[in-house]
Amino acid sequence: MKTKHILTIIILMLIHYLFLSSGIAQDYTQWNLPEGAKARFGKGWIKSISFSPDGTRIAVASSTGIWIYDAHTGAELTLLAGHEGGVGSVSFSSDSKTLASGGYREILLWDVDTGKILKSFKGHKGWVGVGIFEEGKTLLSASNYGSARMWDIATGRQKRIFRVTPSNVISRVFLSLIGREATSSYIHLDNFNDNGILALGYKNGIIRLKDATTGKHLRTFKGHKDHVNQLSISPDGSILAVDIFNAPLSLWDVATGRQLKTLSEKGSLGGKFGFSKDGKTFIYQTAVDGIELWDVDSGTLRATLGGRMDGISALVFSPDAKRFVGGNADGTIMFWDANTGEELSILTTGHIQALNALAFSRGGDILAGGYSKTIHLWNTNTLTRISDPTTSTDKLTSLVFSPDGNTVTSAGNFTFRKQKRDEFRKESVLGELGIWDARTGQNISVFPIESHKGEAPVLPGQRNISSSSGGMDGYFRLMSVKMANGIKKNVKYQIHGIAVFSQDGSMIAAAQNSDRATGDYRFSVFLWEVSSQKLRLVFKGHKKEIKALAFTADGKILASGSRDGTIRLWDTSTGDQAASFSSNLTTSLAFSADGKILASTYNKGIKLWDITTGKESATLKGDIGICYALAFSMDSKIIVSGSHDGIILTWDVATGRELAEFKGHDNWIKALTFSPDGKTLASGSEDGVIFLWDVPK
Repeated sequence: MKTKHILTIIILMLIHYLFLSSGIAQDYTQWNLPEGAKARFGKGWIKSISFSPDGTRIAVASSTGIWIYDAHTGAELTLLAGHEGGVGSVSFSSDSKTLASGGYREILLWDVDTGKILKSFKGHKGWVGVGIFEEGKTLLSASNYGSARMWDIATGRQKRIFRVTPSNVISRVFLSLIGREATSSYIHLDNFNDNGILALGYKNGIIRLKDATTGKHLRTFKGHKDHVNQLSISPDGSILAVDIFNAPLSLWDVATGRQLKTLSEKGSLGGKFGFSKDGKTFIYQTAVDGIELWDVDSGTLRATLGGRMDGISALVFSPDAKRFVGGNADGTIMFWDANTGEELSILTTGHIQALNALAFSRGGDILAGGYSKTIHLWNTNTLTRISDPTTSTDKLTSLVFSPDGNTVTSAGNFTFRKQKRDEFRKESVLGELGIWDARTGQNISVFPIESHKGEAPVLPGQRNISSSSGGMDGYFRLMSVKMANGIKKNVKYQIHGIAVFSQDGSMIAAAQNSDRATGDYRFSVFLWEVSSQKLRLVFKGHKKEIKALAFTADGKILASGSRDGTIRLWDTSTGDQAASFSSNLTTSLAFSADGKILASTYNKGIKLWDITTGKESATLKGDIGICYALAFSMDSKIIVSGSHDGIILTWDVATGRELAEFKGHDNWIKALTFSPDGKTLASGSEDGVIFLWDVPK
C-alpha cells in the first residue's frame, strides 16, 4: 500500500513537471493573440529590460508587449499586451507590484500579479520612456519629441511638463532618481530618487540639468563639440556620465560642473551604458570590443566582455548590483557578474529579430523561418520549435523545402566582389547556399555560388574600359578600370537586393544592385542551378535598383520589378525577355498558383496583370502603405499584402473587395506564405515574430 502511494506521488510529480515544462516551452505561442491569429512564434525583439526591486522578476519590453520572467529560473510568467504596437520602456514600482510601460504616444500602468491595466496616460508624441518614483506616487515620462512630464499616479493627472524648444534638437533625456533603474531603446530613464535631476542633452553638445520636482534650472555644461549620445546620473545624483559623439566617455561633478575623469576612449555609437544601483560600477557598451566594466571611484577598467556583443539592445543591473543582464538580438538574455564580468548564465528566450523569409513544408506540418543567421523550424500541429540550426550564412534572404519535405535550403550573404591582382581584374556576384535536415535541423552541406569563375586581363594603362561576355558555362567576365600595375585588392560590397527560389527549389535568382559594378551588369538578375551551383543565365535590361523578384509555380517565368518603372518577365530556359509592363515603383511581386495573374504593388494599391494579354486586369485600392510582401492563396482566389506598418490586408481577387485586416506586427512585413491546404496564412516581420492566421472565407 505504501509503495502504491509513493508511486502515485511520483507519477503526479512527473505529470506536474511535464505540465510546467510544456507551459514554459509552448503555451506562450497562444498568449494574448491579436484578433484572427491562432499562434505566435517568437516574442519580438528586446527593446529594454527592468529588474523588479525585490529581484524576483525581469520585465522585457519587446515589439509584442511586455514579457515577465522569473529572474532565477528564466521561466515565462506572463505577457502583458495592451499597447497598439511595441513597447520601448518599462519600470517597476518600489514594491514590485506595479509596472509602467511606455509605447508609442501612450503609457500604461499594470498590476503585475493580475496583468490588468490600471491606468492609461496620454499626451506625448512619439516613443515614450517611463519611470516610477516617490514610493509609487509619481510617474515620470519623457518623449523623443522634446518633452518630459510628471504624473500623479493616483489621479492620472499631469503635475508638470518640461518642454525642450525646438524639440528636434534634443538628443537624449535622462531622469536620475535614486533606487530605480529602467532603460529604453528610445528614451532612457535611469536611477530614480525623490530629489531627481532631469538631464537634457542636445545635438550641439550642450547639456542642461534641471530639478525634476520644481523645474528649476541647475547647471549648463558647455564646451562639447558634437551631439550628445547619452547621459546618465549616479544614484546619489553627484556624478554625470557623458557620452559625446566622437569623444571619450567622461564623468563630471554635478555640483561644480568640473570634469572628474575620462573612462573609455572608445566611442559607443549610441550603445547602452549606466551606473549600478550602489554607484560603484559603470557599464559601457563600446563600438569596438563589446562591454566594459569600470570602477567609478578609481576610474580603472575592471573587465572587458567580448563575444556576442554587437547585438546587445538592453543592459541593466540587478537591484543588489551584483549582476547585470543584457538582451541580445539573437534571442538570448545573458547574466554576468558585475564585479568580474564573468558570464553566469544564458537564457534562450525566443526574442529574436529581423525575420527575412518563410516557407512551409509540402505537408504543411513544418514552418521554416529565416533570420539573419539562423533558421527556426516549427511544428505547426504541436506549436513546438523543432530546432534552431545556426547557419554560416549571413543576411539570409530566402528558404525553400525540397519536394519530399526532408530538407530545407537557405540562401543568403549575397555580395558583389571586385578583385584586382597584377594585370587581372574581375567582378562577381557571390552567395551561399545551405542544406538542412528538416526533422533534426542538422546541417547537411554549405556551399558557395559565384557568377564569375574566370579572369579577364586588363592591359597596362587601360582606364574606363568595360566589356563583357557571358553564357551557360557558369561565369561571366568583366573588364573595367585598371588602377595601377601590381595592385592586389579584394573588396566585397553587400548587395542591397533580394533573392528567391523557384517553388521546387531547383533554381535561385538574385538581384545585383551594387553601384560598384560596371557595364550593363549593374542592375541585373542572376539565375543559378542549385544542384550544380552553376550560373545559368543573366537577365539584363533594368536601369535602376531591382526591388522585387517572383517565379511562376512551374519556374518557367521569372518576374523582376525595378525603380525604373518597369516590370519585366524573363524566360528561364532561354533568357529572353517575354514581356515588359510599365508601372510605378514596385516593391513586391507575386504570381497566382496557375501563373495567369501577376500581382505588383504601387503607391496606392495592388495591380493585377493578365500574363496572357500583358494588360492590367484589375486594381485593388486600399491604404496598403509601402508594401513589401504579397502572396496568393493556393486556389488563387485570395491575395494578401503586408506593409511597412505591420498591417496585413486580404483581398478577394475576383471582386477586388477587401476581406479582412490583420494587426499584430510592430514592424514591416517581410514574408507572407499560405499553408498547402490553404487554411493558414503565415506572416513574418522585421520585429522577429511569426503569426499564423485563419484565412478568411
